[in-house]
Amino acid sequence: MQNWPFWIAGMALGAFVPLFAWGSGKLLGISSGYAEACALHKPAGSERWKLWFALGLPLGGLVAAIVRGGPELASTSATLLENFHVSGSAQYALLALGGALVGYGARTAGGCTSGHSIVGIALGAKSSLVATIGFMIGGFAATWILVALAGGLA
Repeated sequence: MQNWPFWIAGMALGAFVPLFAWGSGKLLGISSGYAEACALHKPAGSERWKLWFALGLPLGGLVAAIVRGGPELASTSATLLENFHVSGSAQYALLALGGALVGYGARTAGGCTSGHSIVGIALGAKSSLVATIGFMIGGFAATWILVALAGGLA
């Protein structure tokens, strides 16, 4: 089983997002799905589908991995942390902190990187284009700094 080429997957996502918005009148995004998970104590509203969407992404990935022959763990983040002499439970704590900061940033920015970069740009939002350019510049800068501090690529 082969993966889709990145350009076909990108075009499929780029086509699906506006079609979904046009057909359903709803915007597709993941950070609002996690917000729905945090609101489980409230009665289900018209946006509860976002929770199932958020849960379906990792479950769909797991099913695809099982069909492909079994899930494989990637150790990229852990390897980078080991270069900074961080190991064991401290790795998990730092990764959890990073995830919490990403979640906070997504809620503060009115959406996550994929929400702005895929949904916002596909729908023609200039603010999402500006946000995506900022994400890219910040991501490249952070990567260059971390790689330099870690002593280069392994």
